[in-house]
Amino acid sequence: MKQAIQERFLISPFLVFFVIHATQVGVGALNFQRPLMKEAGQDAWMAVLMAGLAAHVLIWLMYRLLSHSPSGGDLVSLHEQYFGRWIGGVLSLGLLFYYALAAFMVLQSYIEIIKVWVFPLIGVWQFSLVFLLLTYYAVSGGFRVVVGLCVWGVVIPLLTIFPMVFFPLEYAQYRNLLPVFDHSFGQLAKASKEMVLQYLGFEMLLMYYPFLKNAPSSQKWAHAANAFTMFIYFVLILISVVFYNKEQIQHITWPTLTLAKIPEVPFIERMEYIVISIYVLVVVPIITLSVWAATRVVKQLFAVQQRRSLPVLLACLFAGTLFFQEKTDIEQLTQWTAKAGFYLVAVYVPLLYVYVWMAEKVKKALQQKP
Repeated sequence: MKQAIQERFLISPFLVFFVIHATQVGVGALNFQRPLMKEAGQDAWMAVLMAGLAAHVLIWLMYRLLSHSPSGGDLVSLHEQYFGRWIGGVLSLGLLFYYALAAFMVLQSYIEIIKVWVFPLIGVWQFSLVFLLLTYYAVSGGFRVVVGLCVWGVVIPLLTIFPMVFFPLEYAQYRNLLPVFDHSFGQLAKASKEMVLQYLGFEMLLMYYPFLKNAPSSQKWAHAANAFTMFIYFVLILISVVFYNKEQIQHITWPTLTLAKIPEVPFIERMEYIVISIYVLVVVPIITLSVWAATRVVKQLFAVQQRRSLPVLLACLFAGTLFFQEKTDIEQLTQWTAKAGFYLVAVYVPLLYVYVWMAEKVKKALQQKP
């Protein structure tokens, strides 16, 4: 059985709000409108709400699942308890690869934005090296340092970037929202599946659950974070629908970033440069938390300290940036991450919960037999 984590390493339940919201609103918030409006047109806002409600159900399911873990442990402990050392270890390795893939996808996507919009002549490896060094500094400081980054990654962008998206309403065409309910449930469901990637991030809970003081009481904050994420995406999709039309948005790579070009400030000619710069505070917490979760899996599986596995993982991520530099490769990487995240939270977690629930029922029935 895993040793209990010392109280000085734990965080208060309300900080779950910042951790989950910081990991849900990432690079995808800059271009999520295109696939949604391609499938659901002006009804894309319904897909945002449907996917958000599904995320609420999955968060509730994760808390129920983790409550069965020994001593309030993580998913690795749960795997070992119900599947044994070897099968559980293989399942946990899959979790390790997913967290590493998520960190790599966010890193590459943000570097692509910087290269296209700001520094087209600087090499990818230079940006990658800077971000990975920041990641090393944060993760080596421990989980509480990573949580501190998440707090700032929510507060500062919310006060600086989010107000800018309301400026395009001056040119809004509200008739673009009509006709309402013009798409079938199948089309909305397909659009909701496209939206899954934007709500991912709460699956990190599977690893940092033991670091929460009175973990069950943090569930309300997790749901509050997801609800706030729903509100952010709902506002963004509504503004995008009334500002762009269905055909126009398919030719814009980053619709949200283009909206940031609308505000006019006398002493700043390119407002999107400011947005991209501040967006570092959005991206770095996601990368650091994903890397922390991956190294935590390594520690639980192989009893290797996180500070020792961290440089190896970061070196692998850095090497990967040398091979994934083309736009098509990054788009393929994003699709892989979306599929992996979808199967993890929408397929594997529910099936695992059913298995654990049935195993507990059988165990209780056997214990009650004379």
